Amino acid sequence: MLRPATLLIGVMIAVSALAQTPSSPIPAPLSSAPPQAIASEASVGARDVIEIRVFQDPSFNTRATVGDDGAINLPPLGKISVAGLTLAQVEQRIKSALESRLLQKADVSVELIEAGSKPISVIGAVTKPGRIGITGNITLMQAITAAGGLAPGYGRTLYVLRTASNGLTEQIAVDVDDLMVNGNADINLPLRANDVINVPIEQMISIYVLGEAMKPGVVQFRGSQHPTLLQALSMAGGPTDRAANTLLLKRMAADGKMGTTPYNFRKIVSGRENDVPLKDGDTIYISASFF
Repeated sequence: MLRPATLLIGVMIAVSALAQTPSSPIPAPLSSAPPQAIASEASVGARDVIEIRVFQDPSFNTRATVGDDGAINLPPLGKISVAGLTLAQVEQRIKSALESRLLQKADVSVELIEAGSKPISVIGAVTKPGRIGITGNITLMQAITAAGGLAPGYGRTLYVLRTASNGLTEQIAVDVDDLMVNGNADINLPLRANDVINVPIEQMISIYVLGEAMKPGVVQFRGSQHPTLLQALSMAGGPTDRAANTLLLKRMAADGKMGTTPYNFRKIVSGRENDVPLKDGDTIYISASFF
């Protein structure tokens, strides 16, 4: 006849789906969607590359690089100062110049193709933090890929920091798993020049599982996972055939004394008792059955 612990192993394996291994980096695939131009709220600066299109006369369509003097050369209009303007303002300036000198009506569109003077930075829990080589036409997922992908210990939420149109810094929170695992295109933001992507490093929780566990040792969780006793046991492979029904949870109290509390994990698995939340440094000891 099988011991009760043997019957519990299958249940413990199912519970393991609730505990994601924090040390396994999530791959960062490039988005299959075509890259989008940097948003029009970005201001233009030296060494930026912009693409100009004029609906009424395609002969004016061109790509221009902003010089160190803050101007572009647009024959036959000559030099036009654009530094510090938003893309919408550049469109209006070119439109006004064309309509005052060459065309009765000019519908102008301007896109920032490469933000040469204002790179994008990725900091925190990525493999290669720092400025990335690609500065234009890039999405959030592509920027994380260019930074080598997520590193162990990444937090649950990343933040895109950028300068808003009022000059203040705004912070956009993005769920990492929704972006990288679910591939939610709605939060795969097109990035702007000078954006900073911060992937916070989350505090890790270490739990020690000793005794009659299939894989005794240290199991780790991200702080936001709020690990429980059953999750820790499942990460350790569940109990062996020799395990008793009762285990001991050892925890350091605020006064520095070690406390020990017994729990019947068979009752927890069956739902007759509540699962137990764990804290960093907790030790779970599974004793052997005497019969």
